Amino acid sequence: MFLSQGTVRSCLLMTHHFSSSTDSTTFWSSFDYRAIARDSLHGLAVGDAYGAQHFVPENLEVLRAGRLPATPWPWTDDAEMACSVFATLRRCGTVNQWELGRSFAQHHDFDRGYGAAMHRLLRESREGGWRPERAAGLFGGQGSWGNGAAMRVAPLGAWFAVDPAQAAWQAARSATVTHTHPEAVAGAVAVAVAAAVAADSRGRRLAPEELLRPVIELTPAGRVRDAIGEALELAKQPHVELAAHRLGNGRNVSAYDTGPFTLWCAARHLDDFAAGLRATASAGGDVDTTCAIVGGILSARLGVAGIPQEWSAAVEQLPDWVEPDRLGADTGPGEVTPMKPMLKPRPVPVPELRWTPGQWQRVRHGVPSSAMEEKWEAVFDGDRLVICRGWTGHCVFTVDIEPAGNGARPVAAWVESSRERYRGGTAATEAVFLQFLLEKFFGHDGERDLWERYQRLRYGS
Repeated sequence: MFLSQGTVRSCLLMTHHFSSSTDSTTFWSSFDYRAIARDSLHGLAVGDAYGAQHFVPENLEVLRAGRLPATPWPWTDDAEMACSVFATLRRCGTVNQWELGRSFAQHHDFDRGYGAAMHRLLRESREGGWRPERAAGLFGGQGSWGNGAAMRVAPLGAWFAVDPAQAAWQAARSATVTHTHPEAVAGAVAVAVAAAVAADSRGRRLAPEELLRPVIELTPAGRVRDAIGEALELAKQPHVELAAHRLGNGRNVSAYDTGPFTLWCAARHLDDFAAGLRATASAGGDVDTTCAIVGGILSARLGVAGIPQEWSAAVEQLPDWVEPDRLGADTGPGEVTPMKPMLKPRPVPVPELRWTPGQWQRVRHGVPSSAMEEKWEAVFDGDRLVICRGWTGHCVFTVDIEPAGNGARPVAAWVESSRERYRGGTAATEAVFLQFLLEKFFGHDGERDLWERYQRLRYGS
C-alpha cells in the first residue's frame, strides 16, 4: 500500500482522536456495513444520473413542474469511480491505493464526462501503471482541488460507519489517488464522515446539526471546513437558493464550492430522498456531482427502500464488472494461499496496540494478496490472526486477540522458529517486525519508523 502525500498526512492528525459513540459490541452483530455501502452506491448512482438530466435545458421546466425527466437516465464518471471505490473495499477491506488507482484507470470510460486533467491522468495510469506522483504533479504540482474525490466517496463512509475517524482517514487515502490538494482531500473527508454518520443513524431520528457537527470536527482546517461551519449556521433555514448563494453549487467544480452545499442539502432532507435530490438539482451548478453526493449520503441512511422505485427503475444499470449485488465477505482460511501451520512456534512479546472499531473491522476482513510482490497475507480465524507468506502459505506469526472497549487488542503472539520455514531474529526483533506488519495492514501509516527500528535490531544498521 502507498502512503498519503506528506502535505496531506499533516492535516489528518486531528482525525485520530475521534471514535464512534456507538456501542460496537451490539452494533457489529447487527450492522451489515457491506450492504449499507452497496445501498449508498446505488443512491449515489441514482443521484448522479438524475442530476445529469438537468444539464438539458428542457428538463429544468420539468423539474420546476415537479415531474421526472424522460428515461433512461445514464450515470456519469461520478458513479463509475464510486464503483471502483466499492469494489476495492469489497476485496481489500481498506483503501489499497494501488488497487484503487488501477481500477480507476482500467474502467475509465472516455464518454462518461471526466475532466480533461482526469482523462490524461487515467490514460497515463492505464498505459504506464498507477503512480502516486502522477496526481501530485497535476496543475503545476499543487494537485487537483476539484470535487472528484468527494463525488465518489459516500460508499466508503458507509463502509466505515462504525468509526467516523477511520472513515476520514480512509477517505483521505482514496482522495490522493487522483486529488492531492488539501482542499480536495478535505472535501472527500467531509462527505465520507457525513455518510458514516448517516449510516450509523439508521432507525433513529437525526437532526441536521447532528450530521454536520461530527463532519466539522473531523474535516481538516481550511476553506472546506469553514464553509461547512457556515452550512451548520444555515441548517435551520429551508431556502436552497440562499444556501447555494452562500456556499456555492459546484459551478466552479471545486471541493469547497461543492461539498458544503451538498452537506446542507443532505442535512435538510435526511428522511426524504426525492425531496433532497430535487432541492439539490434546483440550485443548478455541477448538478450531477452535487446530486451524486447527496444521493450517496441519504441512501446510506435510508437504504435502497428509501429511493422511490420509479427513480431506481429510470437509472442505467451499474456496470457488470462491479457486480453490485455481490457484497463480499471476510477473507477466510481457504480463500488465500493454502496455509501451512507452524512447525516450531515460539512466543514473542505482544505489541502494545489497541485497534479502534474501524481498524478491528479491517482485522476481521483480513489481508488477501493479489500479486507475489505483496508477500504477506493475513486471515482472522476465530479469535486468532494468522499471518503467512503470500507465495508459500507458511504461517510466520499468529496473534490472539480479545475485545477492548469499542475495539480489540492483541494479547499473545508466536513466531515460527523453524529455520526451514523462516529465518527470523531474536524475540525482541520479531516483536518489532510483527508490530510493523500489524501497523502496515491495519494502522495509520506509522510503519516506516517501525521498519527502521527493525532494520537496526536485525542488522545493526
